Amino acid sequence: MKIFFYLIFILIVVSACKEVYDPPHQAFAGTYFLNTNTQKAFSSNITVWGDGRKDLWLKDTTVQKVMLPLSSNDTTKLMISFDSYVDTITFIHETYQKYESMETGFYFEYKLKSIDYTHHRIADIQIADSLVTINWHENIILYLRPLPAGGI
Repeated sequence: MKIFFYLIFILIVVSACKEVYDPPHQAFAGTYFLNTNTQKAFSSNITVWGDGRKDLWLKDTTVQKVMLPLSSNDTTKLMISFDSYVDTITFIHETYQKYESMETGFYFEYKLKSIDYTHHRIADIQIADSLVTINWHENIILYLRPLPAGGI
């Protein structure tokens, strides 16, 4: 009988020590694609990876919008392949560390200052909202040139 009470006590203690960790929020730059000719939403087959990094953020996905990660440094450089045309985008931003709670800890928010980019497929980039927060919304509008007649 004594062993039974010890067993119940141990089970109560173990269940009370449950880990209360939630992953922290992440702020991503909401990026939308528009066609330069029609000014309408534009789908493109894209692959996104960080400059100098071997891991991919997104691979061969046809989308009209994408959430891009930013680094905790003051610049983030991403390589984006739009239907096999590769462009480099460099975000210059301020980084702010925010406290969420004991369960989730800290996360980063950003303020976009400027964006540099190559012009293989990208015609223009506009910053729609410079504050990149955990509330995901449209931050960047990418104007893409349509593919030449006959495809790639």
